Amino acid sequence: MPYFTIEKTFLIPSLELSFEEKKKFDIFLKILEDSGVGEIIETATRKTYSAGRKSYNPYRLFAAIIYGFSKHSGSVRKIEESIFYDLRFIHLMEQERPSYVTISSFLKNIIAPNHLEIFNKIIKTVIRYFGINIDDVFLDGSKFEANANKYKFVRKPTTFHLKLDLKIKTLLEKYICIPTYKKSFTSKEIAEYLVKIIKIAKEKNIEIENIKFGKGSRIPEIVKDLKMLNSFLTKSLEYEEKEEICGQRNSYYKTDKDATAMCLKQDYYSGLGSNMHAGYNVQLIVSKGIILAYYVGQHTNDFYEFIPTLQRFYDNFGFYPKRICADSGYGSLMNYRFLKEHNIENFVKYNLWRQDVLSLNFNYFHFTSDHKLVCLNNKIAREDTSYNGRHIHNKNNRYYIIDDCRRCRYKRICFIPIKNKNKHTRVFETNEEMYWFKKEAMANLLSRKGIEMRVNRSSQVEGVFGIIKQDMNYERIRRRGLENVSAEIMLVCLGLVIRKAFGLLTGTASINYREAPKELEDEKIPPLNIKKLLNKKKRQKGKNEKLRKEYKKHKKKFIS
Repeated sequence: MPYFTIEKTFLIPSLELSFEEKKKFDIFLKILEDSGVGEIIETATRKTYSAGRKSYNPYRLFAAIIYGFSKHSGSVRKIEESIFYDLRFIHLMEQERPSYVTISSFLKNIIAPNHLEIFNKIIKTVIRYFGINIDDVFLDGSKFEANANKYKFVRKPTTFHLKLDLKIKTLLEKYICIPTYKKSFTSKEIAEYLVKIIKIAKEKNIEIENIKFGKGSRIPEIVKDLKMLNSFLTKSLEYEEKEEICGQRNSYYKTDKDATAMCLKQDYYSGLGSNMHAGYNVQLIVSKGIILAYYVGQHTNDFYEFIPTLQRFYDNFGFYPKRICADSGYGSLMNYRFLKEHNIENFVKYNLWRQDVLSLNFNYFHFTSDHKLVCLNNKIAREDTSYNGRHIHNKNNRYYIIDDCRRCRYKRICFIPIKNKNKHTRVFETNEEMYWFKKEAMANLLSRKGIEMRVNRSSQVEGVFGIIKQDMNYERIRRRGLENVSAEIMLVCLGLVIRKAFGLLTGTASINYREAPKELEDEKIPPLNIKKLLNKKKRQKGKNEKLRKEYKKHKKKFIS
């Protein structure tokens, strides 16, 4: 008796979905209908496919693609397979079966050029449908690996270009008078100087063409220099091309010139995130678990992407959020100024936030209301832009100098960061505006609302990245080029939003996150006892430290 042989055949196979699934799809398609995305797809389809009959319904295909990104990683082949065999996709496509080539072409020609407008319309409709309040928003970023060759990255040739300019100047000074302030040369200028030196050679009746280079041949020096200058011109053109591709970045990849070399959190070579990979910096603004704005950046640091991401939020909704919470990677003077200019409440941590909260960081000074810096000993510092020939490292900073610290009782604490403990002058390089921004951020974050914002940030925006990477299995970008990558990230974000919307319809998800109880008091920082620090004895050096010092001294003598 056969066990696995199919004996029964179906004349009409059942393609019916359950009532609950149909209800969810009806609401999903209604959101797409009310958003007005159909008009964008219709206009784009007319421009791209002006002649002939379309082999598929573009509106149904768009719905199937978004649903595909909500269910899995959004691979074009997986979407094709789902359209062929998954009842939910068959229901969406009305039994139409476009191939992966058609789906890829639709993504590239219809969705990618209009990804910003598509996302804006759908998100607004979802927020309106579920009545979501977006006053409090949370920002975070993560680096995703790009689809590029891991070993074919190019560094910005800044140092090499400077060295090349120095060589060019040294060579040109033999024949042409070059101003002392002239330190850099463009390829156009090098070509002009090359023509001038050729004229000088012709005036001296020196033959330039048909000269054989090799052993035993005497070649005039000017001819050798012309050959050298020509090679410098070629190299300069190469460096200028690389610098133009890099822009403000420090690197790019040959197979995806928009990708930047950066360290990822997970490294499949060493597992430590220490090797350089091609990547994009993806920033998300989230509220109530719904992605409100996305931004794909090319910088390795997050604080450069803060303002463009908020600007994207403004482009989507026409206003800025009331409050924003972000981690210490965004706490810079430029970002704090932006928040103040646009009346956004500042819940953004700064660099040493954690140390300040745990009283591990020691404040050596404070500013008064009349813009004076006062040290621990209540001495007022004098302000200057330079000190002993040294100039400030940052244009926003100032030098604050306190003279005669010889008999100061706090000297032992105040001079801990200073190498030369015998100095009698204490110099602080700081920025007063940043000091007050930090104080404001500290007060906001320690308040009752700040505690609520901090708890929700870790659960909302970081939770969104966890869902994308783990549940949706999306860890590596498939497409190349900034526009195509942005469109792909937009589809991933829409997929997550639709996933959340289905959860809200079935009751498995919620938009009610943690709220601070009314009886909760503001958090307070434990006070730092200066007297205890002053009376603290110096730590005695152990036996191993003494032996290590002796070994270093012996090693220096041996080397010398």
